[in-house]
Amino acid sequence: MPKVYTLQEWSQAHSIVAVLLFLLLFPSLGAAHSLFIQSGRYSLSEGKGSPLFFCFGHHFPVDEAVRRSKLNFVRVIDPQGKAFDIALRDEKSLHSYVVDYEQPGTYVLVAETNPGYFAMYTDKKGRKRHSLKPLNTFVEKAQSVESSMRSSQWAKTYVTCEHPSSPFPAEVGLPLELVPQKDPSTLKQGDSITFKVHYDGKPYDGQGTWDATYAGFSTEAEDMYFPKTDVGAGEFTLPIEASGRWFVRFFTKTDPPKENTGQYLTEKRTTTLSFEIRNQRKRPRGDSH
Repeated sequence: MPKVYTLQEWSQAHSIVAVLLFLLLFPSLGAAHSLFIQSGRYSLSEGKGSPLFFCFGHHFPVDEAVRRSKLNFVRVIDPQGKAFDIALRDEKSLHSYVVDYEQPGTYVLVAETNPGYFAMYTDKKGRKRHSLKPLNTFVEKAQSVESSMRSSQWAKTYVTCEHPSSPFPAEVGLPLELVPQKDPSTLKQGDSITFKVHYDGKPYDGQGTWDATYAGFSTEAEDMYFPKTDVGAGEFTLPIEASGRWFVRFFTKTDPPKENTGQYLTEKRTTTLSFEIRNQRKRPRGDSH
């Protein structure tokens, strides 16, 4: 007799097939989603509020929702350097929360993900499989392991209340962080900005990859204005060739530390930064809203 599948078995089988087809047809999208944080507004008057929100995926400025379980923390750092963790709702959404900007200066909005796993392997019957678990949970079932990655991410943006802080809080101590050498709020189209990468609080001089884009350049996934570029000194310069919202990303891929060699083959760390380059008003201001 032919095998009769339960609804759960049928659903799981089709989910695996769908994921494999997706990765085969769209390999550029098979990579881990990128997390980025934005603010509704990037320049506000004292006492005003504006929502922060997230996107998770491959399209900028807006993409997929993110699950609460994916986020380790979301934090607001005020101009005095005091940090406040935001109480997160247990839901899958853009996780929008209103931040009240109560004192002049530069605020830093940051977030960290909980690490995630992704692997592709061939089982002992020659079937292609994927797993969202550590290597040691499936390696005994595998004939070969094509990839096994642990991914951690950090996201950051800056919001100015009344005027920028001096000194500018470029670095806030994320495990992997893009540290701009100028305050993005002081820049305009035609300027450039240099980023230094910090790894565990220290300047990073190893291998990594950066890319960047701005809102409106392309509607297509991972179609970046500045495509992926490898650097070996933890530093790169971004020409600001358009006003609007910018997204900059940097990632590293390294071997795991010795104590984790049984859990994954590659450790990927990604950090993102979103910021706004303002422009002069292009139309006369109306008399009323």
